[in-house]
Amino acid sequence: MKNTSRAISNLFLSISFLFLFYVIYRSEIYHNGDEFRFYFKYYVLAFLSIFISFITYFISKIIKINLLVFLISIVLGLYLTEAFLNSKHKKFKIYKNFTNKDYDKRTKFRIYSDLKKSDPNIVISPPPIHFSNNINFDYAPLSGIANRTTIHCNENGYYSIYQSDRYGFNNPDQEWNKKQIDYLLVGDSMIRGACVHEPNTISGNLKRLKKNKKGVLNLGQTGNGPLRQYATLREYLPFKNVKRVIWFYSEGNDLKELNDELKHLILIKYLKDPKFTQNLIIKNKEVQKLLLSELSTIEEKERENSLFEEKIKRGPLVNFLILKKVREFFLDSFLIKVKSHNYSYLTEDLKKIINLSNQLSIENNSKFYFIYLPLYERFQLNNNNEDFKDYKKIVKIVESLNIPVIDINKELFDKVKDPLTLFPFSAHGHYNVKGYELVTKIIYEKINDLER
Repeated sequence: MKNTSRAISNLFLSISFLFLFYVIYRSEIYHNGDEFRFYFKYYVLAFLSIFISFITYFISKIIKINLLVFLISIVLGLYLTEAFLNSKHKKFKIYKNFTNKDYDKRTKFRIYSDLKKSDPNIVISPPPIHFSNNINFDYAPLSGIANRTTIHCNENGYYSIYQSDRYGFNNPDQEWNKKQIDYLLVGDSMIRGACVHEPNTISGNLKRLKKNKKGVLNLGQTGNGPLRQYATLREYLPFKNVKRVIWFYSEGNDLKELNDELKHLILIKYLKDPKFTQNLIIKNKEVQKLLLSELSTIEEKERENSLFEEKIKRGPLVNFLILKKVREFFLDSFLIKVKSHNYSYLTEDLKKIINLSNQLSIENNSKFYFIYLPLYERFQLNNNNEDFKDYKKIVKIVESLNIPVIDINKELFDKVKDPLTLFPFSAHGHYNVKGYELVTKIIYEKINDLER
């Protein structure tokens, strides 16, 4: 009896030390200590496990047996869940079966290096958020590098790659030549078109749906929050005859981005001075020089990201043993909630910016529409409620300004049996091709209904 009790404690302690040795191997040997911050949480977990294992030497055999049975049940349940999640999310196999092509597993830097051999002018364009609150920059660009083949992202099995227009946005350049613009879109990466080809973006879908030859301009950029969107309208809207301004609000990060934008030395001038402008269209050559000067910085950042991704890449067996899918599905969702800050105090600033954007649109004879876009986290673990990300509060704020609101969560996602099917392989990311298509259809139909 006593030997059995000690054996159980020895088992706990042995497993705990094995876990610690594995963490040390991954952190200090495999990664040469370069990723200690990433592995710190696992060090804490390992030492906590060792501490608890020592405690088991001083508790009764019955408690130990119950604890052992409990832990075995938990572990078995976790691995069964891992097997289930793996069976649902075989994206490489799904993509192969659907397209008869192999999923592109290259990092962004690898595909950039490969394509650069045949196209020296291809770029990974620095997004506007790259030019954060840095007094060394003369401008706060609101677009990307112009007239270049631009690599964006891969969530659907292929990299979205587009030819940027004369100002660096994701549009066919001829759209700028059209005398009237039916729809001008402002927003973040979702509006830029992550991670699909240009015809499958919201702006691309709008071009197919409308029955005239008037233009559609997509001024969305990765990381653009409300203040950058307002600044974009200030810089580009007055130069075109625009019928409708479509403002997209992404619930996942727009308030967070606004928090940073309000501290930006240049961007804040758009709020303080109604006449302030950077003259980005007139000074496009200077802005493009600035963007191009940062290419080497972006390349180095992507190279480092690529090296890290390749170092942490593991085979399917190892991924199964370390419960990769379980950790992504549950732990990451938990960490999102724990780490997420409450930016509710910024809703008044948001209201001011949206009101100014609406007034600017009216001054330019444009109708202003507000589109609320729900993101993956809302549906991952049943977060679909009115309080999540200040959902209803923000919708009511916009409605109080007498601005038409098209609530994509209410009009689309609440009516879909499984909302996750509108995301790449039902996993974390932007919308997939079907998602973009359905969102665009709702917007198009709702605007037509409102204008009848």
